[in-house]
Amino acid sequence: MLIIIYVLAMAVVSGIILNKLKIPAIIGYIITGTLTAYIFGLRVQDSVDLNEAAELGIVFLMFMIGLDFSFKKITQMKQEVLLFGGMQIGLSILVFFAICYYLLGFNFDTSIIIASAVSLSSTAIVLKSLNETNQTKTPYGTASVGILVFQDIAVIPILLMIKLLSNKDLSMGEMLFSTGISAVLVLLLLILPGRFFARIVLRSSARMKTDEIFVGTVFLIVLGSAYLSKYFGFSLSLGAFLAGMIVSNSPFKYQVASVLVYFRDLLLGVFFITIGMQVDVIFLAKYFVVVLILVAIMLFIKTLIMFAFLSLFRGAKVAMRIALSLSQIGEFSFAIFLLASQHKILNLGLEGGILNWIFGHQFLASITPDEIYQFLTLMVIFSMIATPFILDRLDFCVKSALKIFKIPLKIAKIGSKAGKSQKPQVEYHCEVVICGYGTLGKKVLEFFSGCDVTTLVVDSNYERVEEGLKKGFNIVYGNITDKMMFKEIGIEKSKVVILCVESPLAIEKACRHIMDISHLVKIIAQTDEEAIEADLKGIGLYNVLNGSRELATMLANLALEAIKESKEMGIDEKEEIKT
Repeated sequence: MLIIIYVLAMAVVSGIILNKLKIPAIIGYIITGTLTAYIFGLRVQDSVDLNEAAELGIVFLMFMIGLDFSFKKITQMKQEVLLFGGMQIGLSILVFFAICYYLLGFNFDTSIIIASAVSLSSTAIVLKSLNETNQTKTPYGTASVGILVFQDIAVIPILLMIKLLSNKDLSMGEMLFSTGISAVLVLLLLILPGRFFARIVLRSSARMKTDEIFVGTVFLIVLGSAYLSKYFGFSLSLGAFLAGMIVSNSPFKYQVASVLVYFRDLLLGVFFITIGMQVDVIFLAKYFVVVLILVAIMLFIKTLIMFAFLSLFRGAKVAMRIALSLSQIGEFSFAIFLLASQHKILNLGLEGGILNWIFGHQFLASITPDEIYQFLTLMVIFSMIATPFILDRLDFCVKSALKIFKIPLKIAKIGSKAGKSQKPQVEYHCEVVICGYGTLGKKVLEFFSGCDVTTLVVDSNYERVEEGLKKGFNIVYGNITDKMMFKEIGIEKSKVVILCVESPLAIEKACRHIMDISHLVKIIAQTDEEAIEADLKGIGLYNVLNGSRELATMLANLALEAIKESKEMGIDEKEEIKT
């Protein structure tokens, strides 16, 4: 427990320092883990609890990916998931296996394990970048996510393959049969009763109007689904991904995402720190140049493989963006290499190949499985370290790569447009966001129903949310005092926000959150308190209406009109009497 607290503290402190120094967080976390292990002698292998805590970062990440991809959307992404993902995994394994087995001279078991692990990409790094840059729904982002989803599913047969290689007496037929039964059970438990159970518990916790109960409910759904998946022999992340897809069609989607985003980012920091803790500094210093060369070659080959087939479907420019973004080795490769190392499958008992010719059989035979594992781990880490630099300069890297492959930029742009036209991706955003579905919010929404304006309503009272859903309105459950709520609904893409809530504190918090995200969104609010009105006007709102003053003005004007009418009627009566 102490080591978990220590690593969490390191994640927080290093995160603050990295933000100040403008260093990519992932690189800093890995370096922090390496220094922590070297200076204090802490090893991630010595703590099962730390390993599980680090894995939770991937679990929460996969759950939030699932929130953006419902079962309906996944069926609409057949090309991205099945075709692109299948071709990427299949071609990558085939090419890297041929390199390891025929060129380098590794044995069959080692070659297939390395090829399988290298074919995977980093879901944690790429998805975090796509979410931060709002590119998840673009043709580039959709194809990248589709390939990553297929890779995460492909981890299951890869781990099964390691079990088969470690136990030659194990029957493949029996394993495939038991795995198929387990898969059916997981899907049946999560999709059918799981969807019903998730809706009930989220609805009940929302009606209680207690934040800690709602947060606890979200944790129960995520972790329960993850460990149910693990119980049947699958990964934690697969269960979390399915749970996210279940919740994605509910009105709780955005509030759930806003609750988990902080835990996801912190635990992902812990995950990358634990990666750094696996580095042997002395071994790194000895083979530093060799690792860099091999990582560069691996990145080049993997990019070339993906670009070769993606350019046929998405055009050269988009294909290169996807290929460069997914060129690294993924975090699940650590689990593959660790499991293979524990089962003593990794070895360099070469019978031929270029390495045997250069170094000699005796030297290679002296390399231990632990050293092989360390070398492969370093390759994964260095490919991850390179990724933030590639993603931050992606446009420049794409132009440079296209020049290397001698593809004219004009042709690349034409191809990209063609790829987009084949499968257009339209991201839907509401022009007006109405916060609050009370009496005032309903009247505002009623007014917009006769206008050609898209609206989204956010309310923290689930009874009102249910009422709005039954009437067919676009309404979601959410707390407007939570800044992440506005980020999740994409408030920066909206034009106007109307605050129809009564709490002055909620109004002020919501206004500051929205303006922190974007100064281009026009905010309209109402209040009965003059002090709050002055404060809101001071922070730059588009307009602030004082409800009591406006009502008083209208009543007074009506009174004056009534008096005027009475006087006119009195004059008329006097004239009639005279007549």
